[in-house]
Amino acid sequence: MSKFQQTTVGGGARRVLTSLVGASLLGALLSGFAAQTPEVRRTQPAPYGALTSPTAAMTIVFSDVCMTAVRDGASIEALALDHWLRPVPPRSTGSPTATAAWRLASYSKVFVVSLPNGGCSASVEGGDPEALREAAVALTARYGTFVEGQTIPGDDNTRTAWCTGEARRPMIAVLVKRTEGRRPAFVANVFRAEDDRPSFCTPARG
Repeated sequence: MSKFQQTTVGGGARRVLTSLVGASLLGALLSGFAAQTPEVRRTQPAPYGALTSPTAAMTIVFSDVCMTAVRDGASIEALALDHWLRPVPPRSTGSPTATAAWRLASYSKVFVVSLPNGGCSASVEGGDPEALREAAVALTARYGTFVEGQTIPGDDNTRTAWCTGEARRPMIAVLVKRTEGRRPAFVANVFRAEDDRPSFCTPARG
């Protein structure tokens, strides 16, 4: 039995056609994003997985762009463009502190934002908040030994600090997980402390 037959047995032809049409539309979306920055010579492969996978999209904006930029002191813009993000107006992200912003082609809104303190923020609108948080925690191991700090609950989210062990200017990733409402499922703010290790890097007692 051919692969085409395997996918159409049992009345699945309509589902296969829908998937193919969806893939074509998503491919066109990615091509459109790339066309808006034709002068960029990208070294990274086209992120087709991120079109439909929130985890794949999160890996790009959180790990490949933000974590890499802050660890290496590299250009957020250069990394974003190399990973197929396109520039967008900072106001379109909903962040009041964004100084520049880029969007990744995906079925939901996925952004990278540069912050006034030199930090980098990544957000993914769709997906399971807990699964994205767990995946992000696992990704931090690529950039050093991160220790869980304090968690601060909000009205519709929790914010947990993950910090490297340096006494001065540790690298910090604040992971924001949606608990209810319509905010993005995942947000991460990545930066280096300006000076001494912040108190929120130490877990609260009790």
